[in-house]
Amino acid sequence: MTELFLHIVNISISASWLVLAVLLARLVLKRAPKWAHVLLWGIVGVRLIFPFSLESALSLIPSAETISPTILTDGIHRVYTGFPTLNQSINPVLSQAATSTTDAAPNLLEIWLPVLAVLWFFGVAALLGWSALSYLRLRRRVSTAVRLEDHLYQSEAVLSPFVLGLVHPRIYLPFYLDQDTMEHVVSHERAHIQRRDHWWKLLGFVLLSVYWFNPLLWLAYLLLCRDIELACDEKVVRDMEPQQRADYSQALLSCSVRRPAIAACPLAFGEVGVKQRVKSVLRYRRPTVLAVAASLVVCTIVGVCFLTNPPIPRGFPMQGHNVADLDPQEIVEQIAHIEHLQYPSELNVNTDQFEVLLNADFQWEKSGTVRFFYTQHNQTYRAQLRLNLEDSTYTVTQPTTCPEQTTIYGLRDYLEALKYLPQEEIRRLAPDADQFSITHVAEGIPGGERTITYTDDGVSDLGGWFIHLVVQPLYQAASGGYQGTGDEAIHLFYGRPPAQRLATYWGADLPGTFHLKTPDTTLDFDASYLELFSDGSFTWSRSILMSSVTRGYYEETANTLTLYIYSDTIYVFDKKGDSLIYNADASTQSLPMEEWAYLPGV
Repeated sequence: MTELFLHIVNISISASWLVLAVLLARLVLKRAPKWAHVLLWGIVGVRLIFPFSLESALSLIPSAETISPTILTDGIHRVYTGFPTLNQSINPVLSQAATSTTDAAPNLLEIWLPVLAVLWFFGVAALLGWSALSYLRLRRRVSTAVRLEDHLYQSEAVLSPFVLGLVHPRIYLPFYLDQDTMEHVVSHERAHIQRRDHWWKLLGFVLLSVYWFNPLLWLAYLLLCRDIELACDEKVVRDMEPQQRADYSQALLSCSVRRPAIAACPLAFGEVGVKQRVKSVLRYRRPTVLAVAASLVVCTIVGVCFLTNPPIPRGFPMQGHNVADLDPQEIVEQIAHIEHLQYPSELNVNTDQFEVLLNADFQWEKSGTVRFFYTQHNQTYRAQLRLNLEDSTYTVTQPTTCPEQTTIYGLRDYLEALKYLPQEEIRRLAPDADQFSITHVAEGIPGGERTITYTDDGVSDLGGWFIHLVVQPLYQAASGGYQGTGDEAIHLFYGRPPAQRLATYWGADLPGTFHLKTPDTTLDFDASYLELFSDGSFTWSRSILMSSVTRGYYEETANTLTLYIYSDTIYVFDKKGDSLIYNADASTQSLPMEEWAYLPGV
């Protein structure tokens, strides 16, 4: 229900921009035919009903999906308002709210979002229930009504004329109406039926019930009801003489009655904005062709600009110009959002990279590019992350298809290897260097005087490396340019701290099943594997030949093994002898069995 609620919230936010546009358009079309106002509210209804929309560069909506409906399961705890400054203010608070105080404790998002979803559901049920009850009570009140002709009825319980019913609507009249007033009233109510206003008002109330938490939509519904009445009045009086319009206005005044402002039914003759309606009737002038054309143009512009979604911006701000200012988590989450990926960990790199060029202070020497790729819908795509120093932004290029990649490293691992470069150690080995050229290589074994192993916490021994970088010190030549020699190259290995491997499980042919590796196990290099370490961490990979691994933490009991990727993404395996069997019911995220060896992770 939480995902549905967040989806409704996103539609509501998008529709709010449309409501503001309609309020402005109503001012522009103040002297236009009133059916144009109703048509504008119909555009709002379309936006609220349909869960999808086309992308258009003409869209004026800042963001089509402000909050990810899967915010609790995809690990991306941020909003995309369409305003970068606002994002930077909200997202740190949101990330803090998504952080548990303890490993087992739920965070604030996990607590409040389900609560809000339940409140939303009960709000919808209460409004729809109240409307249904009101309808049944009204039907009971007019059950003794006397039929005059066709669908006309009179009742002592009726204070003001109204239409009731959907498939076979009836017009209910009070007994006190004189003949002239009754003619005007019946003309008005029949116009409502011809225009299907009893359908549109009910639909508007149902949408209001679904989006009851949005105050702008309450205002929209009130104005819709008023515009429906004004449009109906115009339909009735457009062929009347001035004296007839005056008599019609008098009928309005004589039938005016105070009713609840918010109701799904009925359509009552004198219930909404009587004073405004009387003025509108008395001042009515048949609209010119130009006014009608202008109304259609404004409605079209509003529809094109607010029924479509904006393309997701393919750029976002840089955090700074020093390589240590990189924010790998922010970057991969932004790219995942741009490329419509559920997990940031689906973003990978290989060693086919441009060199990274830094100055002696480890500032970016020039704008750079990072190639990355991902697989979506059984197709591999590649794109580039470009660092634009001139305006301090990142830009993500449009993806193109490419062959399936075999050498895979995580994009976040690569960015972290750059962020946590052991700058002091590099300076110690090359104190006079003017620049550093950094390349990513696929193979290597740590060792030698010009080798540095490091983790997020600095220089350290490793229990396994994720990224191998080669740093080439460069020196300014007298003739200009920079040069260096291969024997000064520094090999950097970025990885995880050392920990004792407690167990290794190899994937079986049966999806979702692992078998414990023993000394007698015949290695299958195409099989996935899971390694458990003494520090409570694990690594998971599709095969031993793959360089890409998923990392996280685990908890183990006598009967189960639980893997934690994010605080709210949990995979549970039942122990059956020396085998692990995936337990879908106990897990918070479904494991994709078609590629079950790939566990989405950080």
